[in-house]
Amino acid sequence: MLLPYEHTGNKKSNILLIFLHGFPDSMRLWDQTITGIQKQDVQILNISYPNYHESQNLKFGLDFPEVVKRIRSTIEHVDNGQNLKKLLITHDWGAFYGYLYDQKYPQTVDDIIALDVGAQVDLSLKPGLLIESYQITFALAFLLTLIPIVGEFFGTLLAKLYMKFILRIPIPQNYTAKINYQYFYFQKNLLFHSIINKSKRFLYRYKPSVPVVFIYGEKKPFHFHSARWQLTLSQNADSEFIGAKTGHWVQVEQVDLVINKIIGRIARLKK
Repeated sequence: MLLPYEHTGNKKSNILLIFLHGFPDSMRLWDQTITGIQKQDVQILNISYPNYHESQNLKFGLDFPEVVKRIRSTIEHVDNGQNLKKLLITHDWGAFYGYLYDQKYPQTVDDIIALDVGAQVDLSLKPGLLIESYQITFALAFLLTLIPIVGEFFGTLLAKLYMKFILRIPIPQNYTAKINYQYFYFQKNLLFHSIINKSKRFLYRYKPSVPVVFIYGEKKPFHFHSARWQLTLSQNADSEFIGAKTGHWVQVEQVDLVINKIIGRIARLKK
């Protein structure tokens, strides 16, 4: 089964740019970025997920392996056997999906540009507690949506209050806690698998199979990457590790930086 997607650009090009957004965004997150690369003579595949997009509504959402499988199916559907060169551009949970995709299907994209979330995260005491506190809150908000009739209202209310007063991040107009399922499945994996058997942890011993350009926002109370992630990327001469004077939404606050990095990677693929 395919995920919701938009396929635009020059459909005769042999280069396909694949965009994966994160929480609590939609495909519209990438509009500025896509506008900035319209002259690059590439195909563009902008992918979303169930409950984030109105065309697919699933009560329980999807666990990570199933999303990755559907990302693969969606890419193959658009590629249609053309063996296009592929650049994967990701943010937030989209970055996490992107790493899982690369781990499951190595070297099926040529380059990755990942924004603000690394494959290895700093879990020392302060950032670890902060990350767990909001993840558990959002997971609980999703579980509340499973209660008939009133559950979605109260789950969404809980998440909105947390986003407004604790995280202080923008809340999309049509936000519902039904999109919070990533937090539930991540905590489920952490609780029932990772603690007992580290080898079942998401991204266990992951090393990118292709070059990664990693751009993170420096203006945050904590980072979604660790020094180990920087070290991992340093082992590939074609990878980059870049700090930007932004918050979490790098592609919005430093749109030119992201566009220029994409254009640079497109130039590599054209060689």
